[in-house]
Amino acid sequence: MVELNIGAVYVCQVKKLLQHGIIVQIGDTQKEGFIHISELSKRWVKDVKDVAKEGDKIVCKLIKVEQQTTELSAKRVTDNEERQALKEWSVENRIGRIIEKTFKKDSTQFLQTAKEKYGSIFEFYSAVLKNGSPVLEELKLNKEAAEAILDFVEKTKKKITIKTDLFVQDFTEEGVENIQRLLQKPYSSKNNYSIRYIKAPHYLLTVNAGETKKTISENKKIIEGLEVSSKELGIDFKYKEVKE
Repeated sequence: MVELNIGAVYVCQVKKLLQHGIIVQIGDTQKEGFIHISELSKRWVKDVKDVAKEGDKIVCKLIKVEQQTTELSAKRVTDNEERQALKEWSVENRIGRIIEKTFKKDSTQFLQTAKEKYGSIFEFYSAVLKNGSPVLEELKLNKEAAEAILDFVEKTKKKITIKTDLFVQDFTEEGVENIQRLLQKPYSSKNNYSIRYIKAPHYLLTVNAGETKKTISENKKIIEGLEVSSKELGIDFKYKEVKE
């Protein structure tokens, strides 16, 4: 039996509209709850039909569980809680469809096994995101499903771009040539960064290696390489990350 927790946030489906509120199915459980009209929105609601219709998805926070009543609130859900809940719901639905397509009649059993081991399908996804294929091998996922999930995880990895303002000066006779040598030297074997001229003495380093950790690591490696080379060439070199 799925346990409902006070304060927990769920993506619910609207099942029925009432005069003073709505009945919803709570998350992926078979349980239903009630949202009073005063808890439907942060703004005043005159008619429930103005903010909901049957079949709608609505992010709710559980506020009361009693023997005869389970009450929720959409008004008390923060923007961050709503974004995270919808992200988890989207991920779980996508993985569920992948499993259903490849496991067919055994999909329910696999999803239940993953939930029992990791707590939820989103936590299963998070484990694959962190540890990769060994997670799928441990659950004995077939090749087709494993490849589809790994492809999905790769596409949904958080990615960032790091931009750094480079301050480069050399007043010697070979200054121009030295700066060219410094900036044109390869600091990564991968095509994941660029350095472009802004205005003297500023240049912009842009690094994007895909996954966040890789980008941070590559950026650090490139900066360290620039520092070493600038000392060897006698160039005045400073840098500052650009905050966007």
